[in-house]
Amino acid sequence: MKDAFQGWEELSMTQEEYLAYESRLKRIMDDESSRMEAEIREKKAVKDNKKSIARKLLAKGMEPKEVGEVTELPMEKVLELKEEMRL
Repeated sequence: MKDAFQGWEELSMTQEEYLAYESRLKRIMDDESSRMEAEIREKKAVKDNKKSIARKLLAKGMEPKEVGEVTELPMEKVLELKEEMRL
C-alpha cells in the first residue's frame, strides 16, 4: 500500500519536484555507499594491523598459539604468516 502511495506521489510531481526527489534519493544512496565503503576499509585496516603485529611477535620468537591469543587471529592465519616468514 505504501508503494502505491509513493508511486501516486511520484506521478503527481512536477518535473522540478521529481528532479529534486531523484537528487535527494541519489544523495542518500551515495551517502550510504560511502558509509559502507568506510566500514570495509576500517575492517581491512584492523585486519592488516593484526597481521603486522603477529609478524612482529613471530619474529621475536613468540609461539604461534600465544600470537593467536594476543592478536585474535585464527591459528591457521598465524601459521600461514609464520610460513610466509619462513620461521
